[in-house]
Amino acid sequence: MTAFQRALLATIGAATLVLALVIALVARQPATAGGTGRGEDPLLAAALAQGGGPTPGIVVGGDATVKASPDIAILTIGATTQARTAAEAQAALSDRIAKVLQRAKDLRIADKDTKSSGYTINPQYQTGPDRAPTITGYQAVQSVTFTLREVSAVGKALDTFVQGDGATNVQIRFALDDAKPRQVEARKLAIEDARSKAKAMADAAGVRLGRVLAVSESGTAPGPLFADTVQRGAAGPAGASASVPVGELEVVVRVQVHFAIEN
Repeated sequence: MTAFQRALLATIGAATLVLALVIALVARQPATAGGTGRGEDPLLAAALAQGGGPTPGIVVGGDATVKASPDIAILTIGATTQARTAAEAQAALSDRIAKVLQRAKDLRIADKDTKSSGYTINPQYQTGPDRAPTITGYQAVQSVTFTLREVSAVGKALDTFVQGDGATNVQIRFALDDAKPRQVEARKLAIEDARSKAKAMADAAGVRLGRVLAVSESGTAPGPLFADTVQRGAAGPAGASASVPVGELEVVVRVQVHFAIEN
């Protein structure tokens, strides 16, 4: 007998043994003796478990949205200067930013709520059809971000920063100083929503809802509300504070919950 023939006979024998085992498992499945009391054969159950079948239960999604009024305003104050040389542009910009910082102190904005958020200086070019670009001057830009903890004072702060030789532009956004309490509230409501849906599904299917097997969450922190207000140049007459509308923030939490089915 050649080596090939011996290998072929071994393969046929192994296949016959596997087929016999499968037939034996199927044949034993209806019997209750030695089973779990529900007509399930433990060997067959183990074999099915090895196949990675889905865990029985009800899987539903729940979501909730909690609204909240912003309690802080974040002002990004920008100043821009242009000059013939880089040094002159930087010096002029330094003077403007010094005025911005002094006005922040006048508004009683704490040092911890003040941070530099950008600084650039770029050459300005003049181009022509028959000549290479030449530098005609320099532009310097700097921005400082302030956290204002009194939302109602935004209009006054805006006017203060843009007066005279102060800021050349301002961007305002509103946010929550601490979003965690609202996220906790939204998470609880989302899980309650999921449980309500699962209960309705269980009732419709004629089964009883069991314990929670798994929970996953995809929450979103409240995005900032941007006040569509950008001021350039001087403000209006003294005492005429800008009116800045403030809306509501939304904290959204989505969950997926896997419930067991009780017998």
